[in-house]
Amino acid sequence: MKYGIIGLGNHALNRIMPSIVSSGSEIFGVTTTNSEKGRTVSDQYSCKYFGTYEEMLRSDIENVYIASPNFLHYEHAMKAIRNGKNILMEKPMALRAVEAKDIMELSKEKNVRVAVGFHLRMHPSVKFVKDRISDTQSPIKLISGYWGHLSTSQRNITDDNRWWGEYEKSGGGSVMGTGVHIIDTILNIAGKFPRKVTALALPEGSMIDRSMIINMQFESFISTAYSSRETSELSNDLVIVTEGEEIRVRNFFSTSIDYEILVNGNSMQKESGGNIYAKEIAEFEKAVSGEESHIARDKDGYYVVRVIEDAHRYMSMAR
Repeated sequence: MKYGIIGLGNHALNRIMPSIVSSGSEIFGVTTTNSEKGRTVSDQYSCKYFGTYEEMLRSDIENVYIASPNFLHYEHAMKAIRNGKNILMEKPMALRAVEAKDIMELSKEKNVRVAVGFHLRMHPSVKFVKDRISDTQSPIKLISGYWGHLSTSQRNITDDNRWWGEYEKSGGGSVMGTGVHIIDTILNIAGKFPRKVTALALPEGSMIDRSMIINMQFESFISTAYSSRETSELSNDLVIVTEGEEIRVRNFFSTSIDYEILVNGNSMQKESGGNIYAKEIAEFEKAVSGEESHIARDKDGYYVVRVIEDAHRYMSMAR
């Protein structure tokens, strides 16, 4: 498959683009506002540098990988869909739920596939967890996720990452960097949308959170998603408590595969190594081909945006 890439940040350059190539697909072209960087990357991948996004969309690429800043996701997605291109886009799908809904509706009208880069849906432990819950038929009581890391982005501000400090462009702080993955994981395991959302964040009163907790209440259980730029990777665990047992996936929330599954403290499965982003590309291409896939779809991206919107609304009313 032929891909066009918009946005050449570290994630695109270090994880997704190499995974596209290793999957056997082709990076046909790239585009970015930084023309010098764009030409350097196009030389590296022996592909075309397009001076504008519109020019790239007029080419014969089949898929667009959108890795532009958060506030441009909506515009870039809508343009790609209007040009009949399938999309793999980075999270968040959009900054507002109404925009995410627009993307969903237009993609359905134009019959193109839209997927969101929630790579942890491809984590090997997810199947174990879902199968375990299904096999035991034990009701879920709690789902909890923690993703902490020490961020240096605020100390090393460049033209490429400056937008992360502006709420109108980023949509938030830690919640948009890592919290979205915890929320999607909880929704994926729960298989439904929560009845109620509450939240707490620090610094209090700032929309660019350094740490944030989002609580979701479902019909018969609760969940909590804790993301932080100020705490180190103490565990980064996923925990599911059912009526009969505790399932803990150590180091689940990560950009690599290095985990262990414990059930009531007993080791059940562990693995280290492998490229989770290569799995993401493979699942995206399955979805494009109409096959069953584990990739997050547009509806999944929409639900995550709704949860974050509800969380911010709660905090604004609770002050």
